[in-house]
Amino acid sequence: MNATDHMHDSSKMSTEAGVEGLSCHHFVRAVREQALAAGKQRDDQWMADYASVRFDGEALKWFESLEDEAQSDWKLLRRAILTRYAEPVYEESKGQRR
Repeated sequence: MNATDHMHDSSKMSTEAGVEGLSCHHFVRAVREQALAAGKQRDDQWMADYASVRFDGEALKWFESLEDEAQSDWKLLRRAILTRYAEPVYEESKGQRR
């Protein structure tokens, strides 16, 4: 399956099968679901490899800039994805609204 979406929004990631702009959380979940279906849910290298071929555009450039270890280990890659693409959580300061 081919990646179809070039990354237009930093909070969205490209993915497979014509699904454009999944959030990073949905992307991580989709990788986990595919790993479970393949019986590979405990195989971090398989999951990283599966995810790696679904990046396109800016997401692919970002992926290629990662250290080799993060590219081949799902635990490290997952953390990197969430760090790079997760929406920031804003907390209200005491008595102040943003």
